[in-house]
Amino acid sequence: MEESLPLSPALAGEAAPERRFRLQDRLFAWLLLLFGYCFWLLFPFLQKPLASALLIAALYAFTFFVPLRGRCRFDLCAKLVFLSAALALLAALIWADRFHAFICFAYLLAAYAYLVLAGTGGTLEGGWSELLGADLLRAWFIFPFSSFGALFPALLLPQGKGFGRTLLKIALGLFLAVLPTWLVLSLLSYDSGFTELLARIFSLRIDDPGMILLRFCFGVPVALYVFGLYFSSVSGKLLREDGARRVRERAERRRILPPLSAAAAVIPLLFVYVLFFLSQWGYYTSAFTGVLPAHLSYAEYARSGFFQLCTVAFVNFLVLLALSRLVRRGRERFMRALCVTLTLFTLLLIATALSKLRLYIAAYGLTPDRVHAAWFMLLLSLLFLLVLIRQFSPRFNAFPIAAALCVAMFLLLALSGSNGWIARRNVERYLRGEAEQIDVYALCDLGDDAVPELLRLDRYLAEKGERDETLRAFLRGRAAEKRDIWSCTLSSLRAGRLLEQAGYMQKESPP
Repeated sequence: MEESLPLSPALAGEAAPERRFRLQDRLFAWLLLLFGYCFWLLFPFLQKPLASALLIAALYAFTFFVPLRGRCRFDLCAKLVFLSAALALLAALIWADRFHAFICFAYLLAAYAYLVLAGTGGTLEGGWSELLGADLLRAWFIFPFSSFGALFPALLLPQGKGFGRTLLKIALGLFLAVLPTWLVLSLLSYDSGFTELLARIFSLRIDDPGMILLRFCFGVPVALYVFGLYFSSVSGKLLREDGARRVRERAERRRILPPLSAAAAVIPLLFVYVLFFLSQWGYYTSAFTGVLPAHLSYAEYARSGFFQLCTVAFVNFLVLLALSRLVRRGRERFMRALCVTLTLFTLLLIATALSKLRLYIAAYGLTPDRVHAAWFMLLLSLLFLLVLIRQFSPRFNAFPIAAALCVAMFLLLALSGSNGWIARRNVERYLRGEAEQIDVYALCDLGDDAVPELLRLDRYLAEKGERDETLRAFLRGRAAEKRDIWSCTLSSLRAGRLLEQAGYMQKESPP
């Protein structure tokens, strides 16, 4: 039997472990070449969400049930990350919002890297610690690139006997069969029935050899990255007993700014905020009272300074982060008072921006941009509250809680199907007479998630004898659009069923 890669951490001063690969490691390496090709075939994972979800799910399943089977030990933090990854995958399969789907798939890949690291014991102090940021840095950058070339020995070194060597020879033969197989497929594609059968089964396009070669070339670095992460994690060559201590020592060495210099940098900023609020108090407090300043419309008032307020809040967050990481120890109470004051000013700015946005939404309805702006400001306010708690409780583990909060807030947004309830809110405002007109173009931009509400609006306009041709053209176009199963989500399947029930799937539009 072939020797397996050592899992126990390598202590300082030990000889580097010899590269020996099990059958599972070699099979994993070969399959990663296929994964790399499929990665670029589906990237950016928007057109074929089901195929993308199956590809990433297959990567998870094969990694943890074949090469890492029985070798992973997940702590509470890793289990929560695994659960969040499952929810992100579910969100990508339910709703048709492509922006949210892209973020979900990106999170799935980022979570995969952390889970490989955590499952093999590569975290510095367990997942739920202040060193979570260092663990993420190791999982995403240090571990993959430290063994970036380990894929090639796993593919080519003549290790192993018997069944393992036989399987390796078979894998090499299948790899060599790619080019002639593609050539035969290209020659036989003159037959429309054969081509249609391939398209129905695999959704293949065999008329672009350049793209096939390009995807394979770009897929190799993807395979190198994933196998490098795996090899570094299981070999333990980057793990040290004193790893956490060394990270903390480096963090302390980065504290180069004297407290008085930091205070001199922050106090002018606070003085500017005091002058700003004194000079604009009546203007900005109008957002809380709901009374517009004279000569301003809702749109002008909400847009005036909104993005500037958001930017200032984000800059303040970076300033506080720099204060926590770069300022030397000492004068703790004074620095804490400065951080608390800056945090309170920022929370007031965020509350003002949210109040302005609330007035704008009440007057003109919801859009994805307005929902995302409100979501971002709410997330920022929660992060600043964590900063505030940290000032009064220095042992409070702010970073892992902040990371969990960001993930939870995104999953809440992605799982809610925001495009659907945006359309429902706007249509209900129009049907109740709260809005004199409705922006059909904006509703159509919401895609399949909005189709139930678009059909509801279409029926209402038909009863009034005021059919909207833009709306009908969108519904007819969506009904005529042919999609394979790989491009579907539950929302798009529901939209197709509702359009069929409404008669839009027929050649003639509904009466």
